[in-house]
Amino acid sequence: MAELPFRRQERVNLSTAEVLIVGGDADGVEILAQMFAGFGVHTPRRCSSGAEAMTVIGERDVNLVVVDSALQDTDGYDFIKWLRRCGSPNAWAPAILVTGHTTPSQIFRGRDAGASFVVRKPVPPLVMMQRIVWLLNDPRSFVTSPGYYGPDRRVRSVGPPVGMKGRRHDDLSVEVGEAKTPNLEQDEIDALFQPKAALR
Repeated sequence: MAELPFRRQERVNLSTAEVLIVGGDADGVEILAQMFAGFGVHTPRRCSSGAEAMTVIGERDVNLVVVDSALQDTDGYDFIKWLRRCGSPNAWAPAILVTGHTTPSQIFRGRDAGASFVVRKPVPPLVMMQRIVWLLNDPRSFVTSPGYYGPDRRVRSVGPPVGMKGRRHDDLSVEVGEAKTPNLEQDEIDALFQPKAALR
């Protein structure tokens, strides 16, 4: 996979980014392509079908994949599942799924397919840029297991990257503050690990 062209700074340089946009609706793909052109991406690659995008994945290095949930020959969820298991270095590229349906079940489905983010359509440019910056600073590791390939799904337990505001009111901060209570003594720590009989 090509080295990410992003840098940890206020301004993100996307001029050399290879972005693949996959969607079944030509107008929707064009809107996303124009958005990324506005971000500085010179030639975002457009595909209308999963089969066409699979060919591109096999031939080029990509830095970011943006997939609509509705494609001409499949759906975006199945495409991301394929991407994560395709064996190409592009399998580790960040993948943003855009969809008009953001019910919890659809969001979980996108997450479980291996999407880095699920974003609701129409996507405001500011939201898309925030997700790109988030991906730049994302501390999550990539997980490969029999049932799942993709970025670690436990983002809620680690909170947003340093310096970024979370999307939920209860997101954890990755910055550790001063202790509010005294440290435990060793015998108190040991007692936490000793099994105790349940009282009935």
